[in-house]
Amino acid sequence: MRGKAAIAIAAATVLGLAACGGPPESEENDGDLEWDDEAQQYVMEEEIANGEAALKVWFEEDYLAEAVIDAFNEQYPDVTVEYELVGKHDTASKMALAGEAGTGADVFMTFYNEIPNAIDDGTAAPLGNYTDVLEGRMNETFTGVVSQDDQMYAVPVTTESMALMYNETLLEELTGSPEPAATWEEIAELAEDYNDPASNQWTIRMSNSEIYRAYPILSTLGWQVFPDNDAANPGFGDEGLVEALEYYAGLRDIYDVPSGDGGWETIEEAFAEGETPYVTTGPWSFALFDEGAEENGFEYGVTTMPTAEGGDPATTFAGMHVAAVSGFTEYPAAARVFANFLASDEGAAAVYGSTGQIPALNEDLISGVEGIADDPHVAGIVEQSAQAELVPQIPEYFWEVGDTLVIDVWDDLSDAAAAQEKAVETYEELHGI
Repeated sequence: MRGKAAIAIAAATVLGLAACGGPPESEENDGDLEWDDEAQQYVMEEEIANGEAALKVWFEEDYLAEAVIDAFNEQYPDVTVEYELVGKHDTASKMALAGEAGTGADVFMTFYNEIPNAIDDGTAAPLGNYTDVLEGRMNETFTGVVSQDDQMYAVPVTTESMALMYNETLLEELTGSPEPAATWEEIAELAEDYNDPASNQWTIRMSNSEIYRAYPILSTLGWQVFPDNDAANPGFGDEGLVEALEYYAGLRDIYDVPSGDGGWETIEEAFAEGETPYVTTGPWSFALFDEGAEENGFEYGVTTMPTAEGGDPATTFAGMHVAAVSGFTEYPAAARVFANFLASDEGAAAVYGSTGQIPALNEDLISGVEGIADDPHVAGIVEQSAQAELVPQIPEYFWEVGDTLVIDVWDDLSDAAAAQEKAVETYEELHGI
């Protein structure tokens, strides 16, 4: 899928051993590296700059690694970069062992929520002067979650978020305007005439079995997940959650489909057929929708998630892939140069061109990335990402408890208050284990 590269957790061609194995760098300095003020970058170690030694990086996909390395070598033709495929879910934990053993990477890709632990165990090194450079190119939402004590410890590379996607052609036929609804109430008004349950015709389609996808609705009623960024307090006990859950359950009036029936073919594939005005999903669906729009003769747009009338802006969960410099690297300057390159215009173009993933750059910079200016759908994801939650280190059991919570109210297995009480008790029990 475009926008959400498949996880390829496997070893690939390893062109050489990493130049790693040194002790973790001090967090108080950047190892006395030489900084070029004019170029706004570190001066690479001579043996890397002249190709005598190789820089080693961990990527998850061949096509991404090759595209980025090719683009990097256009600027630094004498630098040798070797790569190994390691799944992002594994890199942080693997680096903790491989780095110390001298077999790790100089730069590794991972998920943003792995960085706090990587900082604590010295696996991720501070980016030094690149902190100021990157903070000038990215939203604080992105830079803040990979920072500690005014230092960034990873380079935000790509981001993704759910958004509202709408069939412009169909909306113009139905309402006289291709402009999307801004509120759920507007969608409900259209549903009164357009919905036809007997023929499985719906104004909007959405998954109702995941808190990941329900959160934009719950948040517009004022509920915030992990309000203190404390794993012990996911927010399940907040008084306002009951009202938010009741509102969420009420949306079944406009999409009367049980949670268990909300699969890919029910939601995304049905939208691609051109007979559904709205769908809530993410950029991973772009390839399918592009194909469907061409085959079925419609145009679609992407915008921010709808709100409840008079409610707060809808907050989504954002995903973000990052590049970290190993705290064990023998080439901290060159490693920083490579990591920072991923957030440059050229690096972002290589990432987008090879994966379709959206660079984690400010909106004005994204529009200048090669290929993106011709993609009419990116701006909506970027706009929604700016009001998304990047919560560090969400416990895995949060998703289990949250999914059960929204399923219980959507399928009317219990009322909102009882579902909330169950979620609080279950989460506390799992958190205490």
